[in-house]
Amino acid sequence: IRGPNAESMFGVPLEGPTGPDASLFDNFERTETIRSGSYLLAVNEDSRRWELTHQGSQQKETGVVGDSVGRAFGFRWAPNLGGGRRGRSFRFDILTPQEVADDIRGKLRPDLERMNARFLRLNYEGQNAERAAATLNAIVAQFVTQAAALKNRNLSAEAAVLDTQLTRARDRLNTAQAALESFKVSVVTLPREDVPVPAGLQSSTPSVFGNFIRQRNEVDSLRREQTELREALAQARSGELAIDRFLNIGAVTRAPELTQVLTELGEAERQRRTLLLTLMAEHDSVRAVTAKIDELRIGTLPTYVQSVLNRLAREQARLETQIQAAQRDLAGIPQRAIQEQEYLRELEIADLQYRDLQQRFENSRLQEASSLPDLSVLDRAFPPSQPEKNRKSVIIALGTLLGLGAGIGLAFLLDLTDKRFRYADQITAGLGISILGAVPEIRRAKGETPSAEEASQVIEAFRTIRLNLMHTVAREKGFAITITSAMPGDGKSLVSSNLALSFAEAGFKTLLIDGDTRRGELHRTFGVERRPGLLDHLAEQVPIADALHPTNHPRLTVLTGGSRHRNGPELLGSAAMRELMDQLQKEYDVILVDSPPLGAGIDPFLLGTLTGHLMLVVRAGETNREFTEAKLQIIDQLPIRLVGAVLNDIRTSMNEYSYYAYSSGYAATDEAERTEARARPVVPTIPAEVGTRD
Repeated sequence: IRGPNAESMFGVPLEGPTGPDASLFDNFERTETIRSGSYLLAVNEDSRRWELTHQGSQQKETGVVGDSVGRAFGFRWAPNLGGGRRGRSFRFDILTPQEVADDIRGKLRPDLERMNARFLRLNYEGQNAERAAATLNAIVAQFVTQAAALKNRNLSAEAAVLDTQLTRARDRLNTAQAALESFKVSVVTLPREDVPVPAGLQSSTPSVFGNFIRQRNEVDSLRREQTELREALAQARSGELAIDRFLNIGAVTRAPELTQVLTELGEAERQRRTLLLTLMAEHDSVRAVTAKIDELRIGTLPTYVQSVLNRLAREQARLETQIQAAQRDLAGIPQRAIQEQEYLRELEIADLQYRDLQQRFENSRLQEASSLPDLSVLDRAFPPSQPEKNRKSVIIALGTLLGLGAGIGLAFLLDLTDKRFRYADQITAGLGISILGAVPEIRRAKGETPSAEEASQVIEAFRTIRLNLMHTVAREKGFAITITSAMPGDGKSLVSSNLALSFAEAGFKTLLIDGDTRRGELHRTFGVERRPGLLDHLAEQVPIADALHPTNHPRLTVLTGGSRHRNGPELLGSAAMRELMDQLQKEYDVILVDSPPLGAGIDPFLLGTLTGHLMLVVRAGETNREFTEAKLQIIDQLPIRLVGAVLNDIRTSMNEYSYYAYSSGYAATDEAERTEARARPVVPTIPAEVGTRD
């Protein structure tokens, strides 16, 4: 059992019931039909009913508190669900023996090398000291018990085999005795055989016959040993080496050199098995022992086996020559005498075999009755006074590193998948457009009061944009430029109005045209009337002088959008509009056209062809890159020069935009204002409606 836990089973150890609710399983019993898996036991608020759910199959069982729980899943369990357990849920796992064994094997570390393979040192890791010590002692006790049971089983099996062989040997002995007695009875009434026996042979008949039988048995034994040796050698060459099979062959025990090779091979095999308990097969030590085993099995062993086979073949040839001579001697012995000697020889062999098996059987029964396990516990496990490994700091450090790595990885992922402009090089390298300037975040546009330093930063930013435009598109007699953005809200009207003020401050006669005839709001920024305006003049309703609106600055004039017209795009692309632009460029030094966004329709492209120059406003962190690229592809097909881009609403406190900031304390002010600044701060004037709304 793992659990119970009210939340999840993640990280819960496989050490039986744990936690404050472990007493739930005090009377839990398994049956033969128990079903493993994850379970959820829920108790209702009044502690009257419970519901047990198998998480894998979603099979449910319900009942009244006090009844047996889990009968449908093979449990014998009546937990105490009253008191503080009402309205709660308990998660627990019923594990299979294989799952528990795998967990124990992962925590159990045997040590044989350091103890010279005579002692086995076991180490077990667990989160609870007392439970870990109890678990290890239980494992060791079961190991010793199982070793003793296996030894008794082997001795019992050996005794059973010997008992069967002893029965057969007794039957053979009885059969040989009966055959001899029957032969003697059958020849008593027969006449004597008057066969002449050569001189000296009569007295040696038993020995001659015995030698003949012995030699014939030895030849049969030699043939059998040769066959067994060849089969064992073939098995060894195929990789299935059984050393016991060699040692059970009599010829091998009579060959000291071959026995020594087999001993070395067996020792190498044991050494390899010992190493594999703690090392992988690829380890250098294991590889060295494996190479030694292969050399003994493939090279050395066949050589010595062949030497023994050659010796057995010579011995067989010698005995066969002696048997042929014995056969000539036996030809002169009466037939009845020969038969009697055969019966006597069979009786003798059967008696020897019976006595040998009887002695081995009695020894085996004695060993079975008095056997002791080959293992014993030298030192039991005791709960350690302090943990061997304190992983809290490691877990904290690892969690910190993983969290940091995950955060960095997530930041990179978000950056790669972000379709908005975040960095200046996404404009210069991605779009191939130079940056004319960057406008810092304006707090007044967001309902906050900017400081004098913040206001000066904004003013310097527009001075930089003005300077770059003067050297990029300026001509001898004034110039015109269309200011647009890819999407609404990027701040093109903010840039247009403040840039117009900057040119006017520099002494240029400046005209600001509200080309956004659909949603333009420049009239609100400068506090003038929207009508009459540009479309009213193009519709031949008012002269151009009535559509021009002066502002508070003497060198800045605003041409508002005028009345809303459904055919406004057609009016902007009319010949009257081209004539108007030619006329206005003769009267003004600088003409700035605030157009709709590129995604609003054809208007910005028409206005761009009229001025011949286009400046793009990009709002940091808001403007979509893919959308912008798609719209700029249209501009590439038109007679419009894209002079550059302006980054709007940047935060100079961020590293990627810090180099766009200006040094503090260098704001341009009058000397009188510097003297008065000692008493109060001076905030440069910025239009009241500056913001990012278009």
